[in-house]
Amino acid sequence: MATLDQLRLKILDKKQVVLGERIGTGDAGNKVFKLRLNPVISGSVTVYVDGSEVTEGVDFTLDYNTGKLTFTTAPPDGDSVTADYGFAAFSDSDLQEFLDAAGGNLALAAGDALTSLLADRNRLVTWSKGDAKIDYDKLRKDIAEVAVKFHNQGVSEAGGAVSDDVDWEEVV
Repeated sequence: MATLDQLRLKILDKKQVVLGERIGTGDAGNKVFKLRLNPVISGSVTVYVDGSEVTEGVDFTLDYNTGKLTFTTAPPDGDSVTADYGFAAFSDSDLQEFLDAAGGNLALAAGDALTSLLADRNRLVTWSKGDAKIDYDKLRKDIAEVAVKFHNQGVSEAGGAVSDDVDWEEVV
């Protein structure tokens, strides 16, 4: 059975890390803050209020898909709120859904993930590391070609055929 890490590697969705992101300043009233990049990798978050680490599940909750961070008690007026975290274009639950829908077939799941990437500009920008110099029309065309190759490979494998892995270097 294919794993999330195998799927993440196959679609080149590398986990990235943000350190010391300033997400706001306390005002003794606001409890809700937002991490700039998401989805957030489960278990990767460390939040600090005025330089002191606070505890997830006790001091705050986090929606890993949206990056919405909610404190149980608003940070004091003037206290800096910062966070360290990992993010990727796809959450673990997104990737698990692709794997489940594909019956564990890694190539089919990769094709589905890349197809969904094409439909979501924000996710595409995250996947491409936000590089403003990228020709997104060309990138979409290239990803569409790879998605088709993954789908074809997955269908062949599901039928019992053995096929070579898709080579990103040939396409992109």
